Amino acid sequence: MKLTSVFALCVALGAAGAMLMTKPAARPAPTSAELTLEQAFPGAKPEPVKEKVSDGAPYSPLFFVDAKRSLGTADASGGSVRLLLITPSGERELRKLPKAQTPEFAGFATDGKSVVWLELTTTPDGQAETRVWAIDSEAGAPRLVTADTGDVALFDKRDDVVIHDGEVSWLAAARTATPQTEIRTVPLAGGKVKVETREGAFSFAGWPWLSTVNLGEDGPVELRNLETDERTVVGVQANELMACSPVWCRALIIGSTQSSTVIELLKPDGSLRLRTASGSVAASIVDVALLDRYEVYSHADGRLALFDLEERRSITIARNISQVASRGPVLWWSTGDNETLAWHVLDLRTLTKP
Repeated sequence: MKLTSVFALCVALGAAGAMLMTKPAARPAPTSAELTLEQAFPGAKPEPVKEKVSDGAPYSPLFFVDAKRSLGTADASGGSVRLLLITPSGERELRKLPKAQTPEFAGFATDGKSVVWLELTTTPDGQAETRVWAIDSEAGAPRLVTADTGDVALFDKRDDVVIHDGEVSWLAAARTATPQTEIRTVPLAGGKVKVETREGAFSFAGWPWLSTVNLGEDGPVELRNLETDERTVVGVQANELMACSPVWCRALIIGSTQSSTVIELLKPDGSLRLRTASGSVAASIVDVALLDRYEVYSHADGRLALFDLEERRSITIARNISQVASRGPVLWWSTGDNETLAWHVLDLRTLTKP
């Protein structure tokens, strides 16, 4: 099993356990009829994503800089996989690797100019290898930043890799008997990797914050600031899975039936708790409250919805959806399957009040 699968499983296990503080009463959301995207944000609409590249191979988007610029994969003749950059001016091949190496591309991040990503491959003897790559402009040549990555921890989150202060940081699992997390940092231009270690299992929750990963053990969620050492502990009650950013926490309360799930958003300090969804519903993505405002939910009837925490309203943005993904402020999803598969993208930064 690749590290991508191992640590995705860690996230799925989540955190559930004893409550450390009295749970505030949930404040119900307004009960008005659900809005469409056009009704909530006149003029806003998803953009179609390119279905095929120039040679006719299907295109699978992995990361969006904005609604018009993306990185993704397409197969090539001869049994290879290409990482491509798609822009309004065309497409460009960044990497091409044989399928025998089982290549994966993950951990995309941008500072508005450069884009970095992780390239995961397997050697002929089954050893996993990970490298950090970057481009510094749409026309820039891909360059290797470092191969000194450690046992990279990936959680399918916006901040699996972060660019900050001219540096790139990611997390790795230390090879120790008890869980320890390595914070690995390298200059964006390349150079020596610095390694700091923290006791316990963590994921990034928005630089410079870490959030605990409980690895199947009950217990609270701790947010920790790497720069100031500020700490916030969020209590978790029974039958509750908790995920936190520095601004919001999402509590997923498991009911006795599939249709009795409850999702609530709360402030990490316990000052506010708000019910945002209930019924046959699931959080579509790992990240909590995109742009500190928008939750994304998938409903059993195939409906994809945003919950706007600022306006306290639910907004249907698509129907008959299958896959959903996001990185940073950009959300994308697919409809159909096989020959009818189509991708759609929405840059949440473009949403404004009517």
